[in-house]
Amino acid sequence: MSRFRRWLGRLTGTHIFRTLPRGIDLSADLARWLPGFTAGVVFDVGAHHGQSAEQFLRWFPAARVLCFEPVPESFALLSQKLAGENRVRCFQLALGARPGHGVIRREGTPDRYAIEEVPGADLPGVVISIETVDRFCVREGIDRISLLKIDTEGHDLAVLEGAEGLLARQAVDLIQVEAGWHPNNRSHVPVETFKTHLEGRGYLLFGVYQQVGEWPTDEPHLRRADLVFVSGELIRRERGGRPS
Repeated sequence: MSRFRRWLGRLTGTHIFRTLPRGIDLSADLARWLPGFTAGVVFDVGAHHGQSAEQFLRWFPAARVLCFEPVPESFALLSQKLAGENRVRCFQLALGARPGHGVIRREGTPDRYAIEEVPGADLPGVVISIETVDRFCVREGIDRISLLKIDTEGHDLAVLEGAEGLLARQAVDLIQVEAGWHPNNRSHVPVETFKTHLEGRGYLLFGVYQQVGEWPTDEPHLRRADLVFVSGELIRRERGGRPS
């Protein structure tokens, strides 16, 4: 079979992989490197129109998926798309570093926005509620998150700061964030910041996904990518409790 694969590769000018390289498909990487991992609760923070939620439902057939989307138009489409999924709950809510309220500010395109914290809800504009992951989990009786996916247009670190209690006891197995890869990218938290924050809490980088180049200027360097971190606790569970 390998001889045929080499022959076909030479004939077509392509390379045929026996398995996908790491960093292409998170589901495949989890199955290969963390085969004992089973997702119970998935948080989709910044769920937009439900694209990631639909993917999580396919990947994790036993999981509950909780979607968080504060933008009213996006939340309406999200709720409509996932209305028939009994494993999904949708919350029109922003998650951040502290509870409170915020005003949504559009930034150029319909799909890009920022949330500016405000002292109260009696203000003009689209005012949304902000909650922390820790407080939400206490309220809902959730003691562990299998996958915490965050895509909040540059607010990803604030979401992690609001999950300090869970992170301190490594009650989140996997964390996915969107990171900036050069100092001129002001729209995303730098990769170095995420590594410092999460490695200090016992999390290690599992993989890099969805690499995007510097599309605004068409320059060759990397602009952003998704980082997935794995908890030391999950690694120990996979190793049967043996020390790493």
